[in-house]
Amino acid sequence: MKNKKNHLSLLKVLVVALGLFFASASAQGAAGVSAAPVSDASSIRTPLFLGASLGFGSGTGVGTERGLGLRQIEPMLGVWLPGLGFARVGYGFFDFNEEADDGDDYEVEHSDFDIELGVHLLGQLYLVGNYSRVKELSDLGDVAWNEWGAGFGSLLHLFGKGVLFAEVSYRWVLEHYDPFVNKKVSGSRLQFNIGFITYVF
Repeated sequence: MKNKKNHLSLLKVLVVALGLFFASASAQGAAGVSAAPVSDASSIRTPLFLGASLGFGSGTGVGTERGLGLRQIEPMLGVWLPGLGFARVGYGFFDFNEEADDGDDYEVEHSDFDIELGVHLLGQLYLVGNYSRVKELSDLGDVAWNEWGAGFGSLLHLFGKGVLFAEVSYRWVLEHYDPFVNKKVSGSRLQFNIGFITYVF
């Protein structure tokens, strides 16, 4: 029940955040800025990009309650064709402390390797799907699992080669052993990403 309440609270926050983001993107388009700076062939010679994002969510796993907050810092690179779609890979990381059933606190080194594909729908709006290989290392035990996700996002152009993006995705966490609760767990969670990319050339 607590997990469902966390999901609902996070969903409300994400809806408001994305609403503001889309409103800003729409206002930008109305002002005549739209996608021209990024899709202009004179400013972009290749669709290769570098970037990074912050991932906020309802937790990195489903075995214990980890609350809402920052879950991932992820450098990324890939190919983004303006108005068509993108493919990107990233390596996310974030360390945190976790309390085990015995009451002791353990430092957990969390990392995930992400592969993401997206396709543009209308204007700056796009759909995204992803696969993640997640690892968590601690003195209590090491664990790894797979996640699949689907969601949507939008872009906000800053200048000729720079773009802000915001995304909401629903993640399916496949079954894995959680050493902190000493059992196998599986489930789902929500994640909100906000990031920045810049085209290389």
